[in-house]
Amino acid sequence: MITADPLKKLQFETLIERYRGQLLAALSSMLDSSDLEEVVQEASLKVYLNLESIEVDAIKAYWYRTARNLAISRLRHQKVVRHFAPDITEALLEQQAQGDADRVYYDAWSRNVLVDAINRLPPVCRNVFIFRQIEGYSKKEIAEKMNISIHTVDNHLTHGMKLCRRHLKETLSFGNASLETLLKQA
Repeated sequence: MITADPLKKLQFETLIERYRGQLLAALSSMLDSSDLEEVVQEASLKVYLNLESIEVDAIKAYWYRTARNLAISRLRHQKVVRHFAPDITEALLEQQAQGDADRVYYDAWSRNVLVDAINRLPPVCRNVFIFRQIEGYSKKEIAEKMNISIHTVDNHLTHGMKLCRRHLKETLSFGNASLETLLKQA
């Protein structure tokens, strides 16, 4: 919390009111108008936060010097950004393209592994599995379509999931593949 002398605060507020336009004009040759306001506000805040340690006669000079230093820092930062932005942008685009290519390859590969797992299922089990997991039919619709009971549909789904998981575990050596995740990607 700031406990600056009330007289210093009043003098600083008066100084800002009186000389703000001059400070903006002095910095206008360095910065554009949007940056000018920010720099003056930041400089004012820094001075206000340090009023305790600034001599009354030095407040104006300190405020101007702080604003000038902030403007120079901003110009240096802008120069660095202009110089390195194309390189950074290019590197990010390359990295993104590589990541996209890896993801496309992984998605295609995992889809092939999933299709292979489904194709290894017994015929009736495979049909029930495809109707439910890929095409989204309800268990009742599958039972009616295949002329089997809902209980048999449940059994085929359970057996199909078990066999698919086993195949995925064997194929994907890390063994942590989620069949549900692969089905969502398919």
